[in-house]
Amino acid sequence: MIATASESDFITRRLDLWAERGQRRVEARKKAGPIRELHLELTHRCDQRCVMCHHWGIPARSPASVKREMTLADIRRVVSGSGLLGELEVVVLTGGEPWLRPDLADIAGFLSDSFPRARVGVLTNLSDPRRVRAGLLRLRARGVRGLWLGTSLDGLAGTHDRVRGRQGAFGALLAGVAMVRGEFPDVPVSCNFTITPLNYRELWDAHLLAQELGVWFGAQLVVNHRGLDGPEPFRWTKPQLDAVRASIDRIVLDLCRREGAMRRLLDGRQADSAGLWARLYYWRLLHRYSLRPRRFVADCLAGERYAMLDPEGNLFFCPVNKHRKAGDVRERGLDAVWKGAEAESERRFIRSGRCHCCLLCIMNPILEPLFKEGAAP
Repeated sequence: MIATASESDFITRRLDLWAERGQRRVEARKKAGPIRELHLELTHRCDQRCVMCHHWGIPARSPASVKREMTLADIRRVVSGSGLLGELEVVVLTGGEPWLRPDLADIAGFLSDSFPRARVGVLTNLSDPRRVRAGLLRLRARGVRGLWLGTSLDGLAGTHDRVRGRQGAFGALLAGVAMVRGEFPDVPVSCNFTITPLNYRELWDAHLLAQELGVWFGAQLVVNHRGLDGPEPFRWTKPQLDAVRASIDRIVLDLCRREGAMRRLLDGRQADSAGLWARLYYWRLLHRYSLRPRRFVADCLAGERYAMLDPEGNLFFCPVNKHRKAGDVRERGLDAVWKGAEAESERRFIRSGRCHCCLLCIMNPILEPLFKEGAAP
């Protein structure tokens, strides 16, 4: 069944109802949960120069920052000394470019052994397919389980190169995706598009390219990090955001068509399609967020679900509030920092609703449970 705009509108209205019902059901039995995700920024170093990123400029300004990176021994000590990570579901290794750490396989192997039920993700720019291939072979030999890769698709050809600050970045990305898909078919690849005034015109084309490549595709609006700005802080105009919303609407319609969303409703399979509803609803929220940035879910789970560590071992709770540190886990241990006064102060700030975002890393773990509850009878 080919979806039409009216069918897409009907589906999105149904999603609003399910999200509201799911929120009520989740809140009715909510209790504080354990840490589910451990995100480790292993380095500020990077071989690309993205216009929205602060990481790559830090080693240039402060070469000694490399010596301040958490070592494998630091990570072993922090993880082994914690009693709060026993129900971990996801480990994310990022940077900078994490493949620039020669001990990445040892770090990933240790974490995979420590948390055998957790999926392990590496967020990489895929700038050097040979380096990635060698790294994946080491991870395979090390026995890392549940491995997946996340990367960035920020436009086509010259636009991607412009955003990533490197000529040839787009060609390397395509070669890297093809290599992983061909040689490591058990390793899923996802692509994220950071929407900026430089590349917003190519959001739709990037979506189509991701479909052609056979990889998952998502997007989020660029974040101007307070105190951690990239080299080009961005300001939007109304016509630019209107064009972004038009592309989002096309993507929602296309996903409804490709995934047979209307047929799933007609066949009574809505309760079995929570992942699809969450994905569609995220795009819907991104559209709304571009109209008026605000928080859409009262409890965003930051400060509860996620433990995020910068390369120097400082705990923070979400990318938007990365400048708000809770403490150094190398000095005090993860559990002491997690339970400390600074961390509780950050949780109060988050609960106050004074911050907001529409980021995939924060929204996806919230939305799928909502639709599992909300779409159920």
